[in-house]
Amino acid sequence: MDELIVASRLVHFAAAALLFGAPLFRLAIAREEAPGGPGWEIVASVAALLSGLGWFAGVAATMAGSFVDAATPDILQAVTFDTRFGHLWIGRLIVLVAIFAIQLGGRPSRLRDGALVLLAAGFAASLVGVGHGMTGAGHGPIVARVHMIADMVHLLCAAAWIGGLFCLAPLLHEVVIGRTATEAARRALRRFSTMGYWAVALVLITGCVNALVMVPRPGSLISSEYGELLLLKLAFVALLVAIAIVNRVVLTPPIMAAADSTGLRRLWHSVVVEQGVGILVLASVAWLGTVHPVP
Repeated sequence: MDELIVASRLVHFAAAALLFGAPLFRLAIAREEAPGGPGWEIVASVAALLSGLGWFAGVAATMAGSFVDAATPDILQAVTFDTRFGHLWIGRLIVLVAIFAIQLGGRPSRLRDGALVLLAAGFAASLVGVGHGMTGAGHGPIVARVHMIADMVHLLCAAAWIGGLFCLAPLLHEVVIGRTATEAARRALRRFSTMGYWAVALVLITGCVNALVMVPRPGSLISSEYGELLLLKLAFVALLVAIAIVNRVVLTPPIMAAADSTGLRRLWHSVVVEQGVGILVLASVAWLGTVHPVP
């Protein structure tokens, strides 16, 4: 059951990151140069739906004790209408249907992308309600509110960063194979670096806030399963930040100075690696959400 929930959460988080990051990338980073189109975003919507169903099935099976018992009408009704998870699941499903409708029916435009960004932001931020985002309630209303806001900002910045990487890599590949001008890569890299500074800074700041609430005693980091998983996540995040720094400080400047196809290829490879580490971060978060926080 936990394996299904973890796998479903991983796919769901990745899909949510792409649904938010792709239209944001077009609006703020690449604009007319963004490769691909709605195809991958439609796939992400379908993946979000299927993984949401898998997540729902895992939660129902956990409540019932088995997948067979989870299929009974009483359990399905209880999960859907009597739990916070079920209420949020219904609301998020409505938002996902709206995103899917705009993807299929809307003409490419900045207005369309703006609507997708707003809907996807709500879709991603609402994950706070199905994770540990409400744990701060035990510390009082002010701490709970700060924790919830910090968790939402954390989710949105991480989605912008990782979802943006999903779009940056194809753009760099288009430049490497000669389908897009090098100047397009320079413009995108310049804007992505600016956004990246803010996203990374806010991810780290809000991550520290969340950690203070979730792990009030430093010793719990090595004496509890939650703390150990949190350390694993932090290790992946540190690796992600290190790769981003190398990309920005070492690989990007030669590209900005001159047309350097070799440098572009290296940067493309590095961004692909950064994507992979981003998936590992999401996997650790998916696993972390199934473990009870430190009391």
